[in-house]
Amino acid sequence: TITMVPDEEKENRGPVVVKDAKASSSLADIGSNEALTKVRKKTTARVPPLTLPTSSPLSPAAEEFHLPPFVSSVPTSNTLASMMSTLSLTPPFSPHIPPPPLYQNHQPHSHSVTAVVEQPGFISLRMRHGVVLDISANMAIRLKNMFKDSSISLSSCTTQMALVHPKGRMLQYGPRVEVQCEDNVSVKNAKIYPRGISFTANNMALVYLLDEAGARSTSDMFHDLYATQIADTLFMESCQREGQAVTTSIQQLDKARYWRTQGNVDCWVIGPVFIQQTEDGLVIVERETQQGDKFILKTSPSNGKVKVDSWFLQMTASLGMESHLFLRSKDRRLHYSGETKVFTVRNAGHSAGFDEEGSLRIF
Repeated sequence: TITMVPDEEKENRGPVVVKDAKASSSLADIGSNEALTKVRKKTTARVPPLTLPTSSPLSPAAEEFHLPPFVSSVPTSNTLASMMSTLSLTPPFSPHIPPPPLYQNHQPHSHSVTAVVEQPGFISLRMRHGVVLDISANMAIRLKNMFKDSSISLSSCTTQMALVHPKGRMLQYGPRVEVQCEDNVSVKNAKIYPRGISFTANNMALVYLLDEAGARSTSDMFHDLYATQIADTLFMESCQREGQAVTTSIQQLDKARYWRTQGNVDCWVIGPVFIQQTEDGLVIVERETQQGDKFILKTSPSNGKVKVDSWFLQMTASLGMESHLFLRSKDRRLHYSGETKVFTVRNAGHSAGFDEEGSLRIF
């Protein structure tokens, strides 16, 4: 209801709105309880807890990455948060952290020489000038000259040996020794065994035997020594694969001895193996058996020369102007010239082989 006031009071007062008491009270009675109840529910209602969607296995959260303890050795400036911010946490870009080496031993006097234990259980001694010596837990040996692409392997029982060289390859198994040389003239094979020396070439239809009676044709079979990496195969097959081979290699490395002579020759002793490396990189490896037999392996990274010396055979191979391959076992000899391509075998005072053109020659 609107009540009018006199004109003299209009200037000081405006229209006054007066609510009807009954109308107001009746309006309040209609829904006061409901309105107040609704307000109370809104103000006193508890906020439901925040629920996050379950992480999919394909996109894990950063907290789900449990880094191995060795990662704590990284510089502290690279925090985990900064590392994770630069990496995608969804495959195929999930962070890959390679496992640490099984065991390492750095020589204090030669920072470029390291010793690492590798699977399936052998010590890998990485020396200067790209020479690597591997010694298995059961004392098989592999000597590799990385720069000159040559390697020598000796089995744990010392009855098998393999040599790989740019001028030829050699494989010894028991009393037999096979040699194979390849050049632009022909592929030449020879085998030394108790009966004598048999030899042939891929441009020849016959196999020849050189024994005490001289040279004559015969029948024989030869392995293709270039078909596989015979030195690596022999070493890996000789490695001990059963038992605690890795643990044995770690223990052998723990007991290894190192010193440097006055002539600046680095020396190591690992079990029955004695290793030397001179200043120019020449490596000499000696292994002595329980019967007192000594095997000596040599390789030179400067001229590519390798040498094998044992009670059963002596062998040398080299590169350069006098490149050659020479083998001797008792009174039997084999010589191959990398320059002239002449291939010669000798036995019991007789000589035979192939000349510069690959033709058979009996001397």
